[in-house]
Amino acid sequence: MPRTARIKDNFGIYYISQHCTSTRSLFENNKDRDKFLNILESIKKKFNIKVYAYCIAHSNEYHLILDTNGSDISKVMKGLNISYAIYVNHSKTLFKDRYKSYLINDHTSLMEAIYSIHNRKISSEVQYNSCCFYNQESLFETGLLNPGDVKLLEDNSIFKSYKESCTNCITSMEEARRQIDEYAKNNNFSYDTIIKDKEYRNKLISKIRKESTLSLKDIGILFGGLSESTISKIISKN
Repeated sequence: MPRTARIKDNFGIYYISQHCTSTRSLFENNKDRDKFLNILESIKKKFNIKVYAYCIAHSNEYHLILDTNGSDISKVMKGLNISYAIYVNHSKTLFKDRYKSYLINDHTSLMEAIYSIHNRKISSEVQYNSCCFYNQESLFETGLLNPGDVKLLEDNSIFKSYKESCTNCITSMEEARRQIDEYAKNNNFSYDTIIKDKEYRNKLISKIRKESTLSLKDIGILFGGLSESTISKIISKN
């Protein structure tokens, strides 16, 4: 039976769950859990995603709520699962099937999903559930959840479309390229000069990101074929 195609949205919020096979637990101890959170944090930085909730308290599964924030969810999850599988170095298949995901489309569903994840906590491993962060009792110091992002969860406008939320929003690569050419002309540059001059290039990358609905992949293509992770790093520093 063929697999059902995933619904993908580069600016979507997803509930993710993953289970292990019967040959090895996902998390045999807290060392495994700590490593998983460290990997997830590095994936967050690499792809510029947002993490709204997580639970890795149980030994055989994990649950996440991720905001892709312009990245491809498939690449995010591939990076996460492969990195963790390499760490585990299990001789057999670690994950049971592919990860499960569904796109969260409204504020009520998002809050219900967060509540569901927080309700999965177990007392012995409560520090590995993001409920501690929400209750300001975080026992595991991590940069996974951002207080500003969590505060936004109280506002229904978190699901307001990017087209509606940015002024004079750039919605196509052609339009973005015209903006780049105009910027180059106004500063007596050529397109090639901007691509080669990292200071001006990075400044313009951040500007395009803030004023467009383009994905990180699209922006990378516009600026000479840069990777999504490179675009993410540039945005985080500017």
